[in-house]
Amino acid sequence: MAKIIPNTFGILIELACGLRNFAAVIALVDFSFEFAGRYLFNDSNWHIKRGEKIGLVGLNGTGKSTLLKVISGEYELREGRIDFEKGVSIGFFNQDLLSMNLQGSLLDVVLQGKPILFSAEAEMTEIYEKLATKQTDQMINRLGELQDEFNRLGGYTWRSEAETILEGLGFSSADMKKDFGKFSGGWRMRALLAKLLLSEPDLLMLDEPTNHLDLPTIEWLENYLISYKGTFIVVSHDRHFLDNIVTNIAEVSFSQLNHYKGNFTRYLEEKEERDELMARKFQNQQTYIKQQMQFISRFRYKASKATAVQSRVKQLDKLDKIQMPEEERRKFEIRFNIKTTPGKQVLTINNLSKSYPGVELFKNASAQIYRGDKIAFIGANGKGKTTLLKLIAGHEDYEGSIEPGWNVETAFFAQHQMESLNLKNNLLEEIAKAGGQYTDAELRSTLGCFLFSGEDVFKKIKVLSGGERSRLALAKTLLQQANFMLLDEPTNHLDMFSASVLAMSLEEYVGSFVVVSHDRTFLSRIANKIWWIENGKLREFIGTYDEYNEYQRKKLAESLTEQDQMQVREPEPVKVVEKPKVTNVNKNAYAQIEKKMATLDAELGKLTQKLVELDLKMARPHIAADFDKLQEVMQEKEEMQAQTDKTQKEYDTLFDQWMEFQ
Repeated sequence: MAKIIPNTFGILIELACGLRNFAAVIALVDFSFEFAGRYLFNDSNWHIKRGEKIGLVGLNGTGKSTLLKVISGEYELREGRIDFEKGVSIGFFNQDLLSMNLQGSLLDVVLQGKPILFSAEAEMTEIYEKLATKQTDQMINRLGELQDEFNRLGGYTWRSEAETILEGLGFSSADMKKDFGKFSGGWRMRALLAKLLLSEPDLLMLDEPTNHLDLPTIEWLENYLISYKGTFIVVSHDRHFLDNIVTNIAEVSFSQLNHYKGNFTRYLEEKEERDELMARKFQNQQTYIKQQMQFISRFRYKASKATAVQSRVKQLDKLDKIQMPEEERRKFEIRFNIKTTPGKQVLTINNLSKSYPGVELFKNASAQIYRGDKIAFIGANGKGKTTLLKLIAGHEDYEGSIEPGWNVETAFFAQHQMESLNLKNNLLEEIAKAGGQYTDAELRSTLGCFLFSGEDVFKKIKVLSGGERSRLALAKTLLQQANFMLLDEPTNHLDMFSASVLAMSLEEYVGSFVVVSHDRTFLSRIANKIWWIENGKLREFIGTYDEYNEYQRKKLAESLTEQDQMQVREPEPVKVVEKPKVTNVNKNAYAQIEKKMATLDAELGKLTQKLVELDLKMARPHIAADFDKLQEVMQEKEEMQAQTDKTQKEYDTLFDQWMEFQ
């Protein structure tokens, strides 16, 4: 039987029953689980051994979170059995915990992660108060018992451990005595994670633990879990996180659990090999079935062959059918086109200052964004990353100046963008309003990348969850054909595959963007510049996210080269140069330049569209399979690219001339 330990709000569970003949913390034996009319798991097995560090992976909807709820006892297992090592404790972190009503200070809530110590301390405090007025042998003996137990269980380091975990998860010393209920949902989730980590269960189960964490906090959690002495299971869409902490992968696929040794990258390599083998077996089996069916069809009505026909029918009935490996929607892709080509300077920030009561975020900060810049804006939560995106988008007041460049069209995605969705529309209707000329198939493909498939596209927006609305708002933003995008945590509600598709599309995007994200795998693919905030100023590293990490490593080791130092800078304010007075002669020249730029801009738009069409043409099976035709299209694309580069160079020259008039 499972016993819920008091004062743990249902996340720490101690199991009194023992395992039967299994050297494991938990064993799920021949179990099946049906949910909403379909089997998520069917006659599957899982032996979780002590000390294993497991990543639980699989496509959305395959049952990962459900499986953790089965293990925790929240869902009852009706087919098969689940055995536990005697006395094993289980801690379960998931997003449902936020609905629990907990009272007290932040530190007191977290201290309840060790309820025995929490109760013992409360009883000792009560006895101390009574002893001040009256002393009895019974009270003194009880106090001695409590002190011995308190010391044995680590009570004298218990508070400092709780404070260390809270500080690691981003809380300050001043936060410790604040009322737990005053914190935002994201910070309360951090506190509940701290409470669970303090409890140190034998089996720790974490369902998307990084969802509310920033990069420094994720890195701290990684280090904590690497040295964790117990067993843990983690569900996460953060590939970098899984690679750093797990030693085993359990994959949910086709209602079964497949087990792999190694981290997530090693799992992908082995899975690819396994899928290729299964595909060959599947093809061989299909050939065998086809041959048997042809024999049965041919001799079904011949009496002399009746026995042979019946024998083959029985063989086919007994055949264990091989299922094709899941392809994880690899056919999907998104192309983010732009309607107009901007000038070289996309955005200029000069002497920006912004503060709130008691908090100064920016003080005379300056920066410039140029065409082609793909900026990852990183740092701890609360430092001003989201605020800067809002300032650039014009959603808040500030001191200083933020000036967009020539022909810049901005699209902004943040969580609040879902409020602008029309609840009466279905998904397909809403995304069609994004702008641009997209076919129904292209819109459906885009929705598929954001986890809306089949009949989902006809759902009314009003029935969608918050996460689903966020994904739809992101898809709508990305299809606006803007040449400059501001993206605040775009991967928050995406699975690993969808985040990968988004990264691939942003790699090919010809516009500029600033993205705030804590997904390091995502950032390492898309960024060519890194921004962060330091003492109210914007700092810039010229290079990829991986190069930035290498720079930080060298900085800690104090082995920076001159080239390393050149890659980091604090952009200076743009100097305002007094312009000569405009005459009628240069007014006419200015008008001519603008007219020519508009013509070239339209031409660049057409050339870019033709390049996209040629890419699609090369991807067509009948072209890709014909070497001569493929070479012909590639030659056409090469010529088109040369023409595009020439036109772009001419446009840039005119833009420089145009800037002289500004």
